[in-house]
Amino acid sequence: MTAAEIMAQVPALACMVVTAAAFTAAGAWRGPRDPGGGDSRRRVPWKVLVPVILGAFVTAAVVLLAPGKPTSPDAAIPHASYGPGNAMFQLAINAALVAPFVAWVAWRRSGAAAFGVGKPDLLPSLAVGACVSLACIAMLGPVSGSFWSSPGTWWLLVAMLGVGASEELVFRGLLLGSLSKRLPRAAAEATSAAIFAAVHLPQRLASGMAMADAAVSLSVLFVWGWCYAVAMRAGRNVPGLALVHAVTNVCV
Repeated sequence: MTAAEIMAQVPALACMVVTAAAFTAAGAWRGPRDPGGGDSRRRVPWKVLVPVILGAFVTAAVVLLAPGKPTSPDAAIPHASYGPGNAMFQLAINAALVAPFVAWVAWRRSGAAAFGVGKPDLLPSLAVGACVSLACIAMLGPVSGSFWSSPGTWWLLVAMLGVGASEELVFRGLLLGSLSKRLPRAAAEATSAAIFAAVHLPQRLASGMAMADAAVSLSVLFVWGWCYAVAMRAGRNVPGLALVHAVTNVCV
C-alpha cells in the first residue's frame, strides 16, 4: 500500500474522531440533568465546547485540505445498479447474524437496554447522528446531486442501515456493555474495538486483499471501533451511531 493510499484513509479516520467528539459533547450537555449527576455546572460549557470545537476544526480541515472527489454529473455512480433485491438480501443476512444475540438477550430477559437502546436518549442520539452524518458526507466527498439522487445510492443506504444497526447493536451495545462490567473503561473500549476489527479479517482476506493492505484496513477498523465505543459511552444509545455507521459505509 502506497503513502497516497494510506493518506486516503485520513477522511474516514477524521469522521470517526468527529463522531466521538460530537457524542461526547452531547453526553456532557446531558450530564448535569441526570439524577445524581456530579458534574459541576461551571465545567459543563467547557466539556461541551471543547469536543464541538475539535469536531468543527477536524471537519473544516479535512474539507479544505484533503477534499474528496465529488461525483461529476456524467460519472458512473457506484452501485448504480443496486436495487431492492440487493438491499433486502443484505438486510436478511444482517437479521440472521443478529438473531442469535437477540434470542440470547430475550432468554435472559435483559430487554433492549442490553443492546444499548433506550427511550430517554433515543431522539437526541438520532439528532446527533444525523448532524454527524452530514459532516461525514462533507469530509468523504460524495456530495454531488447525481450521487444522492441515484436510486442505487438510496437502496445501498437501506442495506447499510441493516449493517450499521446489526454491528452497533452487537459491538457497541451488547459487547461493550458486557465488557464494561468486567474491565476498566479504557480496556473495555480497546477490547471491543479489537474484536470489531478482528471479525472483519476473514472478509478482507476472502476479497483477495493482501496482508499489508488488510493490516492497514484492520488498523482503521480498530480506530473506528474505539471512537465509536467512546461515542457510545457518552451518547448511551445505539441508533445514532448506527445511522452514522450506515452513511459512512455508503460514502467509503
